[in-house]
Amino acid sequence: MGALVQPVTRKSNLLMPAGIGIVVAMVLLVSVGATVFDDPNVALLLGYLCVWVPLLVAIGVTGFAVSRRSRLASSAGVSIVRLLRLAIRPIDLVWGLAVGLLARTVASLIEIGVYGTMGTTGAAFGETVYDLWWVFGALLAPVLIAPVVEELFFRGLVLRAVYEQVAAARERKTGNIVDTPSSTSLVPGVSQINRSDPPDTRRQNAGCTAGPIAISVSGLTFALMHLVTIDVGSTDAIVVVGMSTLIFGMAAASVSLATGRIGGAIIAHVTFNSLVIVPALVII
Repeated sequence: MGALVQPVTRKSNLLMPAGIGIVVAMVLLVSVGATVFDDPNVALLLGYLCVWVPLLVAIGVTGFAVSRRSRLASSAGVSIVRLLRLAIRPIDLVWGLAVGLLARTVASLIEIGVYGTMGTTGAAFGETVYDLWWVFGALLAPVLIAPVVEELFFRGLVLRAVYEQVAAARERKTGNIVDTPSSTSLVPGVSQINRSDPPDTRRQNAGCTAGPIAISVSGLTFALMHLVTIDVGSTDAIVVVGMSTLIFGMAAASVSLATGRIGGAIIAHVTFNSLVIVPALVII
């Protein structure tokens, strides 16, 4: 798979806006799901917006805060693109297609194991009216917009936020951290911080713990957001959707952490969703 490319840890507070964003999104999802709308198109639009808006606001707030802190520290500004590691290289197409196809295959096997048939959780379209609402609901939202927004948040922000917090906590716990202005030596001129390991070794050791935890949290929060609108009595649906989204979320997070970019995760998400939407459209 190649060397693990880890985000550079730095003092930041990315977890708070990320946590608020996902909580608000889930609360709005539940509220919209419990509301009856006369126009199904309005319900469709609100169902997406109540997720996209909180997640994008959380990303924007984080980007502004990090950029402002960088300017106040007289250091090089950190752009939102760099913060989220938003980049796509040709190799990301390979990783993305492979992960998306594999994750969808596993999801189909889960469906067969639970329902006895494949495609029960797939997209279903009623009487087709080919208008702009159809384009939005059948193609733009699930295949293009949702994958980009969700990957920016869960793999761009959440993954990085958890990784940095865990890595920093690990370094503080072991004493293998770099000096900070508040690191006061008991003996003048002699640092009390353990420097027995080289900086690269200390960072790698912290990453061995932070990586799996960040991947797990990114996958779990991704799955949880997709479960909040499912009826608690629908045990089969909870198992299928929960396991499928958890597996995909962790796979996408692994690709993002391994490459140091979220491009592969975005391609994987587009592929994962397309393999449900496209067959449903062909049947119409």
